Amino acid sequence: MKVITKMELQSDMVLGEDIQDQNHVIYPAGTTVTPQIIEKLKRYNLVCVTIMEDIDFATTHYEKIRFDSNFKAFERAYPIFLAEYKLAMKQLLVMGRKPADIFLLTIYQELYYYITSGSVLLDYLYNLMPSEDELTYTQGLNAALLAGTFADWLSMSEEEKNTLILCGFYYDIGKLQLPYELLWKPGKLTEEEFKIIKTHPVVGYTSVRNQDLNEHVKNAVIMHHERLDGSGYPYHMSGQKIDVYARYMAIIDAYIAMASPRTYRNALTPLQILGNFEKSLDKYDVELLMPIMKRIADAQIGTNVQLNDGSVWEVLIIHPNKFSRPILKNEKNEFVDLLQRTDLEIVKNV
Repeated sequence: MKVITKMELQSDMVLGEDIQDQNHVIYPAGTTVTPQIIEKLKRYNLVCVTIMEDIDFATTHYEKIRFDSNFKAFERAYPIFLAEYKLAMKQLLVMGRKPADIFLLTIYQELYYYITSGSVLLDYLYNLMPSEDELTYTQGLNAALLAGTFADWLSMSEEEKNTLILCGFYYDIGKLQLPYELLWKPGKLTEEEFKIIKTHPVVGYTSVRNQDLNEHVKNAVIMHHERLDGSGYPYHMSGQKIDVYARYMAIIDAYIAMASPRTYRNALTPLQILGNFEKSLDKYDVELLMPIMKRIADAQIGTNVQLNDGSVWEVLIIHPNKFSRPILKNEKNEFVDLLQRTDLEIVKNV
């Protein structure tokens, strides 16, 4: 809400507090201002009134974020740094001119200036609406931002953190060389189309293998779709044969894919994402994944979710052995344990 002078009052504003005269309510809070109200108020010895702002009309957690001034600043800065990143990658692919590591790390630092915590970053990326023709580059920039957050959560050294951030910037460079209409095809890919998509780690590695880059970054480019159980590609590597930074990037890449909207589905909620990870623990390095999952889960405490029966609940307690099935509480102070109620599923955040 905002306090303004009576002289600033305009039609269609909504009163945030009652307007009183000698304990008598002239107009109650929630009244929409009209020219007649403005004229009538001139007769009262009134200096200031309280009006509602856009954020006061927001009802959900994510609606409130979109009105947050810090998010708006992040949203304005994002396309500026995205353009710098895009130009740097194009120069590498077209002219073979690799950007200096410090250049990319500065992009990360400048954009992360607007982020106050890792959970805030997750919220901001969830609310960000990139233009459709920038989706592939957006994925690289978001991966770098998430890499920095995950590195902080895992107490990595500054050198390790910078390496992981660079992995984020480069790991999907192979996709930048594939047809856009194939990458973001609305319908299901044919078997032949999927084979082409699966070439992107090798295509990307071809672009960076002779560049002056940390070997972990190069390995992340070619190994980020390998899985610990050997089910990944391109070489069906397994276990510790996969570079540890590629194992990190496998987690980040999967998170971004699930947290991003697609033509056939909305972006998954953080708890839905955790549920998918829990179903695939054999594919990821759990020593890396579990601490990240716990931080994501803890960030959901206090948020509101809607279940598949239409009811709305607040996330109250996270189960230590099943992050995606928390205990919930509603406005009537009733409780439901999703670990026990297998018929109930979280469908969206509200």
